[in-house]
Amino acid sequence: MTTLDLSGVALQTHDESYPFDVSPFAHQRELQRLFEERDRFVAVNDSPTGGGKTSSWLAPVFANEIDPIAIYPTNALIADQQEAIQRKVEETVDHDVAVLKATAATLSEKSDDFGPTSHGAVLDDWLRQEKRYNNQVILLTNPDIFVMMRRGLYRKGSREYKDFEVAVVDEFHRAGRKEQNTLRFLLDEMQAADEAVVALRKVAFLSATPDQRQERLFENAMEAPYVRVTDHDSRERKSYTESPGNEWYSVMPPVELDVRTAPTFGTGEILHEEAEDILRFCRSGRTVVMLDGIHEVGQVHAWLDEEIDGNVERIDGFYGENKAEKLARFDVLVSNSAVEVGIDFDVDRILFAGHNRESFLQRLGRLRSASDWKQARCYVPRTVANALSEYEGQTTTRSELDDILADAYPDPRQPATFDAKYSAAEAFEHLDDRLRNASSDDQQAIEQSTLDRIKRHFGVGPGADFSLQDMERFTETLDWRVLTSLQWYRGDNIQALVYDRTKDRVTTYDLFYLLRYGDVKFVDRDSFERLVPSDQRAKIDRRERYVDGFCVYDGTIETTDEGYGRSVYFTGGTLNAWIDDTSNTGRKPQLKSGLQIGVDPNGSGSRVPSITKVNARLRERGQRADAEESGLVCYAVNGPPSRVKRQYELDDFFFLYPIRIQNKDMHSLAIGIDALYLHCHVIEQEQQLSGSDDSDFLDNL
Repeated sequence: MTTLDLSGVALQTHDESYPFDVSPFAHQRELQRLFEERDRFVAVNDSPTGGGKTSSWLAPVFANEIDPIAIYPTNALIADQQEAIQRKVEETVDHDVAVLKATAATLSEKSDDFGPTSHGAVLDDWLRQEKRYNNQVILLTNPDIFVMMRRGLYRKGSREYKDFEVAVVDEFHRAGRKEQNTLRFLLDEMQAADEAVVALRKVAFLSATPDQRQERLFENAMEAPYVRVTDHDSRERKSYTESPGNEWYSVMPPVELDVRTAPTFGTGEILHEEAEDILRFCRSGRTVVMLDGIHEVGQVHAWLDEEIDGNVERIDGFYGENKAEKLARFDVLVSNSAVEVGIDFDVDRILFAGHNRESFLQRLGRLRSASDWKQARCYVPRTVANALSEYEGQTTTRSELDDILADAYPDPRQPATFDAKYSAAEAFEHLDDRLRNASSDDQQAIEQSTLDRIKRHFGVGPGADFSLQDMERFTETLDWRVLTSLQWYRGDNIQALVYDRTKDRVTTYDLFYLLRYGDVKFVDRDSFERLVPSDQRAKIDRRERYVDGFCVYDGTIETTDEGYGRSVYFTGGTLNAWIDDTSNTGRKPQLKSGLQIGVDPNGSGSRVPSITKVNARLRERGQRADAEESGLVCYAVNGPPSRVKRQYELDDFFFLYPIRIQNKDMHSLAIGIDALYLHCHVIEQEQQLSGSDDSDFLDNL
């Protein structure tokens, strides 16, 4: 066990005029200046958690009555931000402002007002209506809806989004490589368009400090001038252990950090072993416990709820309802990444699993905006604990901590050729769609500008040996159905629509978690509707085409002594034939039909005979999603998941599923975007071992 004293972080305030009734920070002044002086810009605000990033764009937007579209990574964060922005409207604005939350659920509800048509058409009607009655409209949405609007993926396209002058992307660093590439490319395209067609001119990314690759892409790939609004921060930020002093505002308190060890997804088990100490820690103040696996969240919540007098609440992807009420009343909150970012709550102490650097810093950052000392306890890999132990008894600044963690945590392996292969292929398909819908007079200009943009975004930087022609050649080798799937923001996943009888609610959740740990039964659609309370049946109509099963959930099963649930795997002749007929490097990601999921009790004593209902739904995928073909985008690799992860240096959070042959987990399957990442890893390793390069690879396709 190691104890570190971490200094707090304070930002200097400036006594000058600002649209909000506060003394602004330097990054807020800088972004306000950009809004007032620059016609076009790409800004990155990487000020610390609690440092007023939201106000930095909201203040100039209000002052100039500009309509922005703000893009948030989760619907929960959209709801939280809508409430916060609405409060700002009521406190500071003297003109009429509509703050709109556009998610799939709200657009379904608005269909009652505007008619049962495409969500794209509903959104357009809604925006036109709000613009008639308000001086300003602020649209809050998620990346999925933004991409669908821009790429015309709705049955009836949306056009009103083109009138927004400002785009703000929150928590940009949390998006994956594919998702970041998609957003950056589309925003650059919109910003460079004729202003009479697309109004967007100002783009702000709210993010963690961009790495070298990100900085290069912001500066060289995007056309608008790039500004990082915290460049002057060394003079505007200081560390402290006592009061930060006048004209300084604390954004992160000093922390006494207790460092302990635990394996990834194994922190819950360690907490049970340290039961007496953990209960004492949680009873000493308002506490947030942040873990990784949802199963350990459930186990730790049940245990603490039984042992602690007071309100022990749970918030995660499966139990995300009534979030505001839970945050207001908890004494102990047990959660995972669902409360890592964006959501405001007061807390005295935190206990968290930190199994990668980003998560460690994000979770530690939940202690904020206070100048008095706070308590934190982290559970990290042994190598990280050893690195931190060298600083015991010292006062460590947050900047020094960041450097220590950067050295201690292994860098997650990145698919270096993904941009030039799959993101470029995505952009070529996007170009084809644009050309099909453009007038003959505009086609040449669209093609040239898009090809230039593809080269800037996906053909620049160290190790980028692909020419534009190489990118086009690779695109031509891909299954057209994979190209189509790339047009969406996220990749394929497998979910079930769940009737949770323990809480009397309907939700969607990851099918594999339900199969591993759930006391579940799968039924057909008609039987599911009969079981669900009548006031919740509308959710079935909205979600049925996106799920691969209808599940009745009655809690969790008893796991083995080691904490394992059932074994879940893929099987079937389709996968066997694919693996037998091709090698790892000769295989490419494809949209495969005929996949089957199997379930083994694995010593838990619990079977799921109704898995046949899920496999029947998998076979019907294309029919329910208006697709020309059914199936999943996937990529198979020889060897069981544990071996494949070691071979290609994949981290614990990379999802691989076993392929079982003759009762043995012989091979591995990656799904959706992970399938494309894994394909890049396989090809890159083969090239390193053989001494070949990308041109050799392309010649062999």
